[in-house]
Amino acid sequence: MDLACKMFVFHLDSMLFRINSEGIEFIVDLKKRTCDCLEFQLDELLCPHAIDVINKRYLQKSDYCSNWYSRKTWLKTYEGYVNTVGDQKALEIPQNVQSEITKPLDVEILQERRQKKRHIPATESSVPFKSTKCSRSKQVGHNRTICLSSPTPHPYSKKHTEKYSKLQ
Repeated sequence: MDLACKMFVFHLDSMLFRINSEGIEFIVDLKKRTCDCLEFQLDELLCPHAIDVINKRYLQKSDYCSNWYSRKTWLKTYEGYVNTVGDQKALEIPQNVQSEITKPLDVEILQERRQKKRHIPATESSVPFKSTKCSRSKQVGHNRTICLSSPTPHPYSKKHTEKYSKLQ
């Protein structure tokens, strides 16, 4: 109800209202039982906007709720006698039904976050270990940053200038 007190109601028609709630506007139509927030028509219960309109017009709120939520319907639903099960240990279960009953395993549930995939060790992996291969010389064992057989070194590479000067 606190939310309904902070809304401003503006009449658009006899059953159509504009609600301004903290800068957000909603249109409530009491005749069609709709609201822009969609709560009124989906749940068929009053949304805060419709409650505010009904309070301002001094109308009965129960007239705008679905018949399924009325006191009369709830009493009809539970008016019949419900048989209780009683003590479950005293029940006699036939052997053919007893054999079909499966009980859950006694498993301890971990409270930590689950890992997304199983980490496969290198010894168990079906994919062979990938060795490095140079993209320039196509030789195995080094990559292009430390390739000595490259025809031209990178101009900013100070790391291998001594090695290249010895080769030339």
